[in-house]
Amino acid sequence: MRPEARRYRQNGGVDAELQRKRTNDKKKADEDDISQPGGGGGGGGGGGGGVALPVIRSFALRLLVVLLFAAASMTILFVPTSTRRGTSRSEDSSFQVRGSLRNTSDEKLLRWLQDTGELTALRSSLDVGGALKIGLVNFDDKSSTLPWEVFSGGETPRLIRFEAVSENTSWSDLYPEWIDEEERWNTPTCPHFPMPTKHKNLNLHLVAAKVPCDRAKDPKDWTRSVKRLHTLLVAARVALDTGQRQQGYTYVLLDDECRPSPNIFPCRELVSHQGSFWLFKADLKRLEKTLALPPGSCQLSVPITGNRRAPRKHASREAYATILHSAQFYVCGAISLARSIRMSGSKRDLVILVDENIHPHHREGLEAAGWRVIQIQRIRNPKAEPESYNEWNYSKFRLWQLTEYHKLIYIDADIILLRNMDFLFQMPEISATGNHESMFNSGVMVIEPSNCTFEMLMQQINEVESYNGGDQGYLNEVYTWWHRLPKHMNFLKHFGLNDSEELAHRLELLGSEPPVVYAMHFLGLKPWLCFRDYDCNWNQQKLHEYANDAAHARWWRVHDSMSKKLQGYCLLRSKQKASLEWDRRQAEQQRFPDGHWRIKIRDSRLRTCFEEFCYWESMLWHWGEDQQQPPPSRAALVDNNSAAAVVTT
Repeated sequence: MRPEARRYRQNGGVDAELQRKRTNDKKKADEDDISQPGGGGGGGGGGGGGVALPVIRSFALRLLVVLLFAAASMTILFVPTSTRRGTSRSEDSSFQVRGSLRNTSDEKLLRWLQDTGELTALRSSLDVGGALKIGLVNFDDKSSTLPWEVFSGGETPRLIRFEAVSENTSWSDLYPEWIDEEERWNTPTCPHFPMPTKHKNLNLHLVAAKVPCDRAKDPKDWTRSVKRLHTLLVAARVALDTGQRQQGYTYVLLDDECRPSPNIFPCRELVSHQGSFWLFKADLKRLEKTLALPPGSCQLSVPITGNRRAPRKHASREAYATILHSAQFYVCGAISLARSIRMSGSKRDLVILVDENIHPHHREGLEAAGWRVIQIQRIRNPKAEPESYNEWNYSKFRLWQLTEYHKLIYIDADIILLRNMDFLFQMPEISATGNHESMFNSGVMVIEPSNCTFEMLMQQINEVESYNGGDQGYLNEVYTWWHRLPKHMNFLKHFGLNDSEELAHRLELLGSEPPVVYAMHFLGLKPWLCFRDYDCNWNQQKLHEYANDAAHARWWRVHDSMSKKLQGYCLLRSKQKASLEWDRRQAEQQRFPDGHWRIKIRDSRLRTCFEEFCYWESMLWHWGEDQQQPPPSRAALVDNNSAAAVVTT
């Protein structure tokens, strides 16, 4: 321990420089007294000696007291824990800094850190005389490091310096709406995020960082601060580069008035939290995988081509998951999703969450398709209108309670897999495809179940503003730092593009054999709610952008591979048959140029009835041939359980 740090500790927090100045001045005065031959001009040599002797005796006594006090302090500081087993932590002198700290922000932090007891145990496990090695990230060079040195037990902390990211770098540079994933025109690049120089022999027990938080100035977009993200990534990089590899973890202390990014420092690694202080026990293997990824969605986190084999090391703790709540419309979709996953060759578990509104008959069908059915209590979106499509879609948060699984690939029930995606289990939370601006699409995403994450999501349910009013907008506000998957892994069935070249390319991808696309996301009216003969989105002008017969046919191939029993869950209700015929007649009246309204319906479901009332034609008479409004069931048939509703995706 440096002398100034020892003085800092011994003098109850009196400013080190002031105390040193007083000590030096007094020492100088004593030395001047001793050096006087006559003790202030008192006469000859004998008289001078008589005056100086008391001064020497007084100085020696003071020096002896100081040495004894210092020896006692060092003995207390380095005494082994085993000799103090009967001493409570509040009485443990080996790590006491409480009396030596003044009322500064650093010292408040250190008082709290001492109270957690976590690092006290680590300090006690070190060799006799050992001290904690601490690195300080984003600390002012002028700040006193003396409190940290006292806290460590005598080791001078290392100030970690790093170059600031360019002021011209914006969040949209890190998270652009579009990148050239297939590198048809250029290779996507990311802004430069400077990192500290790595020192081979530097090993730290604790990395402390001061993280900027602009929530007061920017309450809406404080989570999208480039400077903030840079500081968090630097802290994570220093922890990885200097961590105790043999232990597999290192401690990270954040002084952050905001909430740390949950997928850089996840709550399951949180040891203690109070106010703006957060202590994490960071897993080094996880950090290594996370920091190997791009700093934003400016580049793909998974190559668009290459080896797609997934290791089976943790296969028993990995699962595909989806959710059904509030209505029966997506039962057939979930059954076809399960079938497509098995057709892709995956043997991972299939888990589906359902609420009390899903009828036992439909649950039997889901189980027959291979789903493990788990009933949940649905979660209401407090900001949604009653009976709206997004009223209960915060129920998706229940996925984080499936803690028997290490990883989940969540997939909306209006998606089918065309290729195996097991390799995505290697990706961290949140990995997803881009949607618009800096947002991701929650239709396919990798998540890591954790009860504390679920609690975090629930705690903020009244605060977070969702841009689309649904779970997708909510999750985008919590997980602003996410990892981009290729659009092939959540290929949106959407063709309303002004760019004819891009439209032609999407159509080419869709028709490729063998498939290039991994997962097809059916927007608009769903295939199982249309006649199999053609995509019924053609019969509504506003839904033409979601119409495509090739995509429609792909879904029906999956349907046809299912058993007759499972196909029975995809029958059409009488009201839906009437709605489809209504749309066809409207298209005929308007003479839509695509001409799908001319196609004769041969779907056998048209003649199959499983309800008490089977005369769907009479519904058309009731609605009236001249009625201009669509049938009352239209909204329920278009919207879906995910945030990827027709209008908002």
